[in-house]
Amino acid sequence: MRLQTRFALIAGAITSLASLSIGYFAITTAFNSEITRVDELIGRVTTQLDSRDPLSSAVFLADESDSELLVALLDSSGELITVRTSAEGEILELPAVQVKNRTGSIETLGVKERYRVETLELPQDSFLVLAYPIRDIYDNRLINIERLALFLLVALLLAFAATRVLIRPDIKKIERLAGRAREIANGRKWEIEVVENGNSEVNDLSRALNQMVGYLQNALEGERRNSQKMQEFIGDASHELRTPLTVIKGYVELLARSEQLDADGKKRAIDRLTNEIGRMERLISDLLFLAEIGERQSQLDDAVNISDLLRIQLTDLKLLEPIREIEDAITPEVFIIGSLPHMQQLLANIFSNIRRHTPQDSPLYAHLDYVNEGVRIRIGDGGSGLPEEVYQKGVQQFQRFDSSRSRESGGSGLGMSIMRAIVAEHKGRMEFRQSRFGGLEIDIIFPLKED
Repeated sequence: MRLQTRFALIAGAITSLASLSIGYFAITTAFNSEITRVDELIGRVTTQLDSRDPLSSAVFLADESDSELLVALLDSSGELITVRTSAEGEILELPAVQVKNRTGSIETLGVKERYRVETLELPQDSFLVLAYPIRDIYDNRLINIERLALFLLVALLLAFAATRVLIRPDIKKIERLAGRAREIANGRKWEIEVVENGNSEVNDLSRALNQMVGYLQNALEGERRNSQKMQEFIGDASHELRTPLTVIKGYVELLARSEQLDADGKKRAIDRLTNEIGRMERLISDLLFLAEIGERQSQLDDAVNISDLLRIQLTDLKLLEPIREIEDAITPEVFIIGSLPHMQQLLANIFSNIRRHTPQDSPLYAHLDYVNEGVRIRIGDGGSGLPEEVYQKGVQQFQRFDSSRSRESGGSGLGMSIMRAIVAEHKGRMEFRQSRFGGLEIDIIFPLKED
């Protein structure tokens, strides 16, 4: 059964129940009120009868009340004689036995013609009968029942029409939502997001579904981008592995014919083999590190002194490149709770990239301090920087920048991805922007734990 049909049936049932309850109460109240009025009239006449001549006084009182009250005498022979008729000349037509057995109370008698009757016993085995015709009261009740039936029919039609008018817009929205859900299930993308206006529950559901689909689309797009980056990375990594393997194979074959090489040739071949094997080891090591940090939960319970780690890297850089101008502003004894080996790896990658990809005489600044969000590290160099896209979107998983530059400098090209993974592992945030020297500034914030 469709939702609109169920709503219509519910509205019809409620309308019917309410109309029948109110109508029954109104009709019953009106009917009982009329019967009570008749009984009160008969009661007044009964209480005012003259005991010396009850029949004459009953006729007199009935005339005084100007009512349809009938006065009859049931004699000892069982004959019912109507003494006072109604204005239309109506006489009392009731079985004598039925009238005689109803003394002492007011009751409804008759089948075709109904009366409210009270019978009073008189001397000489006779009875005084006071009867009021109530045919009109029953007719009015029947008319009211017919009117109630007509009103109920109209009310049901109006209820069905109102249900259709009020519910149909929401039903259409639900149908649209169902259609959109089927499109999503079939793999189709929503090119245009349809936003339902209004404040009903269906509109809330539509907006929530739009938000959910937007989130799922973003997640799928992110997954597709990561998958694409992964495919690109696999292609680059395969090429990077194939190149040293080709070189190693060539030199192994050359060394196999060692009788044709002099001592210098053998030394150059062995050095070349050593360099290519080192490149493969670094690439494989970086791949394993990214895989491990992404799949297993590291123990982040070391009290890491970031100030000391940063000082060590700056000291090493000054020793290796004494002509580089370095500006440092490092707050002492800055700690975070995390993984000491991974934080060492993070800073080592940052300074390794600086040594590899910036001139030795280019300036550098390094700042470390507490901020409202936690611990902030800012390191900027005077090199060539990164593509503008990276400043806007950040580093994606498995992203490599210039593979030829990495090959020339001896890197795997995965340093930035490793840095991103370590920062994410520590619930931190890493941003890239252009430094004030025109190169790259790395801005990292690590949140502090309450303990």
